[in-house]
Amino acid sequence: GGFGGFTPGQGHASIDDNVSVLGIPKAEMTESVRRAIGLLLDEINALRGELARAKGHEAYLEEQAEKDRMLHVMRRRAFMARLGLAQRRVEEEGAEFTFLYFSISNAAAVRVEHGHAAVENLMVQASTALREGAEPGDVLGSLENFDFGLISPGTGIQAGIEKAERMQQSMQGRVLAWQGVALSIMVSFGVVAISPDGMPDDVIYNAKEDLQVRAVSA
Repeated sequence: GGFGGFTPGQGHASIDDNVSVLGIPKAEMTESVRRAIGLLLDEINALRGELARAKGHEAYLEEQAEKDRMLHVMRRRAFMARLGLAQRRVEEEGAEFTFLYFSISNAAAVRVEHGHAAVENLMVQASTALREGAEPGDVLGSLENFDFGLISPGTGIQAGIEKAERMQQSMQGRVLAWQGVALSIMVSFGVVAISPDGMPDDVIYNAKEDLQVRAVSA
């Protein structure tokens, strides 16, 4: 897979290999022609390196744009795109994904009583607990208000519920010391299998319904 038909990373040693690509008969390969081709190959290698660096920087910028800087999880828009991708994989490959929905249920009350900065710190604590509890391959994102979503690949519904319970306990086990007051994190969750039917918003709606059922039966 060399750039422009040339064999990558071989410098001048690849000149003879690439003669046929350039259409120059070996008999006409004078020293000056060889030098010119050598310079050309060096230039191509340099351009390839620049392209690789540019692509790496582009990927970095894309990742920064996708991430919430405070919570260090995916922003809602990027997360919803990943949720849509998971739905397509379920439909096309028969893959299994479970969606975990977490709502920080006391966040609004904390904001009213202690202010915006307090609830921001509370959300950072919750996000940190979620990131520490996430497994390789999991996709974690922030949703509207004070909610998080987690896409768990290769996870059945029962394993997803157990995972959500562990994460709930981890978040609720954290205490935020705020201006002389100990603030806890109250978390409710919903868990659904990701279905190819409907849109990503439908997955979230179904998970919210599951959350409500669990809240009533708790």
